[in-house]
Amino acid sequence: MSKKITVLGATGNIGTALVHSLLQQGHQVTAVSRPSARLDALAQAGAITRAGDAHDAAFLTEALRGADAAFLMIPPNPTSPNVLGFMDEIGEATARAVRDSGLQQAVHLSSIGADEAAGTGPVVGLHRQEARLNAIEGLKVRHLRPAYFMENLLANVGLIQHMGIAGSATKADAAFPMVATKDIAAKAAEFLTADQLDNHAVQYILGPRDYSLAEATAAIGQAIGRPELPYVAFSYEDAKKGMVGAGLSENQADLYDEMTRNINEGKSMASGPRDAASTTPTTVEEFAQAVFAPAFKAATAGA
Repeated sequence: MSKKITVLGATGNIGTALVHSLLQQGHQVTAVSRPSARLDALAQAGAITRAGDAHDAAFLTEALRGADAAFLMIPPNPTSPNVLGFMDEIGEATARAVRDSGLQQAVHLSSIGADEAAGTGPVVGLHRQEARLNAIEGLKVRHLRPAYFMENLLANVGLIQHMGIAGSATKADAAFPMVATKDIAAKAAEFLTADQLDNHAVQYILGPRDYSLAEATAAIGQAIGRPELPYVAFSYEDAKKGMVGAGLSENQADLYDEMTRNINEGKSMASGPRDAASTTPTTVEEFAQAVFAPAFKAATAGA
């Protein structure tokens, strides 16, 4: 049966794949984001589009009104001087819009580690948003808790170009789950199109297995024709300097530092309950070939 589904954050990696998946299944999709060429492309693909600001509760209310279900998420803002404050503002506007629109079913993009109230960097903001949404009377919500996005590996493109290495402050041998964003979108589509959602339920999304960044770098090296590409574990201090130099705010760099330490110490970001439902198919080798290599080639051609 065709549904009316609203997708917030529709121009991101997950949102774009989700909109296309839902359209292909015959659903009426309202794609919500800031104005952009990517939003225009979703309109051309058949989505109804709503361009506006995620801080604007009235705008979000109208975008959600009449929907059978919605995909809810807080967009990233890595240049904010107060990242958790920004997330609280967007989260509160979203929760207000859910209440005012009468939305009854939602899938919320959260994160692995969102069960913890502190110590997980920006994921603390998603812990708070889960609680906000759970408190809304009449809303059935399922929280998706994906692991580390494989797309985060794209941050290495510049390092490989200019220094011939991949690297971060994460230990080379620290293994943790990694997932492709297209697999997160597929899981979201599965729940959004279901007849009913289990209320306040959590679904971890963990990729096919745990990987270390040394393993991921080896896959990237093979995909781009640099099989000897090394992974270098930076000091926390050097990694923070690099993030700020790349344009992140000091606050965002501090939060990423906290999250990285959590992974290195094998805490909540480093593992999740793996079963058939939380295991998704795309391997890091497939990601390296299908996504990383074309992105690296395009960046190198444009350099």
